[in-house]
Amino acid sequence: MTHPRMRTALPIAALIALTGCSTSTPSSSTSGMIDLTPPKEPTQLGSSSTTTANTETVNTSIQTSGKVQAFMMRGMVTLGHESNSIQPCGSTQQYWLTTAISDRSALEKITPNGYQVMYGEMIGFLEPAPEEGFAANYDGRFTVKQINMISAEMSGGCKQQPHTTRAFGNEPGWAAEIKNKQVTLIQMGKERQNQAITSTSSISGKQQYTGKDFSLTLTKAQCNDTMSDALFGWQSTLEWQGKQFKGCATIGATDVTLNWIGEYQSGTQTTQNTGLTTTLVLKPDHSATTTYAYTNGDNSLVETGFWQQANQNTVQVMMTRHQGRRLNGERLFTLNGKTLITTEEVVNGHAYSLGRDGLRLEKQ
Repeated sequence: MTHPRMRTALPIAALIALTGCSTSTPSSSTSGMIDLTPPKEPTQLGSSSTTTANTETVNTSIQTSGKVQAFMMRGMVTLGHESNSIQPCGSTQQYWLTTAISDRSALEKITPNGYQVMYGEMIGFLEPAPEEGFAANYDGRFTVKQINMISAEMSGGCKQQPHTTRAFGNEPGWAAEIKNKQVTLIQMGKERQNQAITSTSSISGKQQYTGKDFSLTLTKAQCNDTMSDALFGWQSTLEWQGKQFKGCATIGATDVTLNWIGEYQSGTQTTQNTGLTTTLVLKPDHSATTTYAYTNGDNSLVETGFWQQANQNTVQVMMTRHQGRRLNGERLFTLNGKTLITTEEVVNGHAYSLGRDGLRLEKQ
C-alpha cells in the first residue's frame, strides 16, 4: 500500500547552597540506573531484544502503541482539576501530565492553591493526547512512571543546570552528591569529604553506590523534606565511616536521549526523483515537526508531534497534527551513521509502505 502523504531534606534552597548547583552537564552515568521502560506490553510491530546502555536496562521491542525508553523531563508543573500539565524548561510546549493514583494524595498535600506553577522533574514517556476531555488540546500526554522531585519553592528551577544524583537530610543537615565517579559528603560547618565509588548496582527499585568506607542506598519511594513543601521519588540511607544518615534523594536530572535533537533532511537525489523535500526537526523539548516542500511550487505541508528514543539506534517520531488537524502517525527511524531510515509508517492504525528505498533523512 502506498503512503497517502508521499505526494500530497534540607530546605530546597539550603540543599542547593550545600551541593553548589553544578553548572556543568552531568554525564549519562550520573543520571541513575533506574529501569526506564514503560510498564505495558502492547502488540508487537517489530522484533524485540534487550540491551544495556549507560547503566540503564531498556527493553527495546518496538510496538504499535510506541513502547519506548522513558526519559527525564524537567519543567514547570501545574496541578489542578482542569489543568495537570508540564511545560518543559525553555519551551512553549505543554503536555498533559498523567500521574499514578498512588502519587496523587502526596501531590495534593504540596500543591499550592490557584494553579500556582511548581518546578518538577518527571520520569516517563509521551503518548498522543486523547480526543476528548481536558487533555485533548495539549501537545501530547506525558505519562509519569516516577516522580524524581517536585517543589513549589523552586520557581527558578529551570534556570539551573540539571543536577547530578544526590541524597540529603535533616537533623543533622547533610547532603551527598555523586559526580565524576565519586561521592562528596557535605555537612554544615564541616569540610567536604570525598570518596571514590568502587561499585554500583540497581535491583528492583533500589540503587546502591559503595566505596572503601561508605555505602549509599537509594530506594524508590515517596519522600518528603520535613522543612519544605517538596516531594521526592527516592529515600536514601548513607553509611559513612561508621555513621548513618537517612533522608531523601533525587537521581540526576539530565535527559540522556538528547543526542537525537537536530534537523534531518532528504537528499538531493531523492528530491529530484520525487519532487519533494522532507525535513524533520527534533527539538530538546521532545517536540517534532515534519515539513514536506514541493519543487513544483505547491504549498508546503506541515505536521507536528513529538519524538522519543526507543533504543540507542531507534527513535520513534509521532505526528499528531497534519496542517493543524488531528493525526496519529508513527514512524520508527533507525540511525545509520548520520542518516535516519524508515520503510513504513502507521497512520491511524494502518501500515503504509514508504517505498522500496524507504525514507532516508540526513542530519544537517
